[in-house]
Amino acid sequence: MPPLLVPVSISVPDGLGGGISNWEEINPSATIRDPIVGAGFIRPISLDQWYLFCGGSPQKGGITDRQIEERRKMTEQLHLVDLETCLGDGICADVCPENCLEMNDEKAATVEDRADHCILCGQCVAVCPTESLQMPELPAEDFRDLAKLPFGYVEFLDFLKLRRSVRVFKDKPVERELIEKILEAASTAPMGMPPHSTEVVVIDEREELDILLEELVKDYSSMVKAFSNPIGRAIVRLSAGAEDFAVLKDYIVDLARYANEAYHRDGTDRYMYKAPVVMLFHGNRWAMSYEENAHLICNYAMLAAVSLGLGNTIIGLIPPIVDRSKVLRERYGIPKENKVCTSLILGYPKYRFKKSIHRDLADVQYH
Repeated sequence: MPPLLVPVSISVPDGLGGGISNWEEINPSATIRDPIVGAGFIRPISLDQWYLFCGGSPQKGGITDRQIEERRKMTEQLHLVDLETCLGDGICADVCPENCLEMNDEKAATVEDRADHCILCGQCVAVCPTESLQMPELPAEDFRDLAKLPFGYVEFLDFLKLRRSVRVFKDKPVERELIEKILEAASTAPMGMPPHSTEVVVIDEREELDILLEELVKDYSSMVKAFSNPIGRAIVRLSAGAEDFAVLKDYIVDLARYANEAYHRDGTDRYMYKAPVVMLFHGNRWAMSYEENAHLICNYAMLAAVSLGLGNTIIGLIPPIVDRSKVLRERYGIPKENKVCTSLILGYPKYRFKKSIHRDLADVQYH
């Protein structure tokens, strides 16, 4: 999609303007400007980025007067500096990834024409040795003192080796308290840009898990049937694309056929393996790095589960079915603009592994 430039005379797409009634009043310059705070863009932005920057999405419509006012207020009071305790060491300005801070008379100050570029990472506040810097948009109670590194590399590697894919679970529910701890740990995962774009659906009721299993079996039965004739395969290839079609043909069809045969034979679950908990990770398609964000959060959740004595496995067969199912999306409250990116099954492992296995990366090159 070509970049969208925003001069005064532009014809604004329906819904994009939200509550804006006078673009010239918001944007008095005919150059490429941010209509919210009037600061110049370093580069043109795409339509997707424009919607996101304004706090909206193509599906939800554009921005509102309230959002404009909130953004203005944030810019006006982005940083609050205690001039008496500020050491003037410049650490906050040096660590800011968007150059939103500078030293003015040996004290920290907001760079006015960079304020709208702040991504609210909070690193300036977190690095200040005298706690002289505050950000009204980031409440002080959200910042916690960091502990010293509690382990070395050897201990860390030993912990990682404890993680094995678990597909045999005890018939025992996982306490909600443990699930909350897993999600708390997952929320510390890095993201493309704050705030988090990832949402999580937790399914831990057996009745709900059984409903999901039935939908998986039904949808994969349709796919297996489609692959059984040339016309069906051609349709799937056109809709999926060459790369995904190859994965479906070489791996997924056989897995699904085998799983469905087992289910129809004796009720065996080879999709979720009768795990007591399934987590679905989904994110807004218009958010920056939404898929990477979801996978990072899923991985953090996976490691947190290991630390709590729970076995788990990332499952790739669940997300595409949920993502394209109107019934399941409505049932789980997944917004239309969100994509289900990955899933995690977890529970108390029936068996404990005694050994890890060494694996090498496909290749490593130094240049």
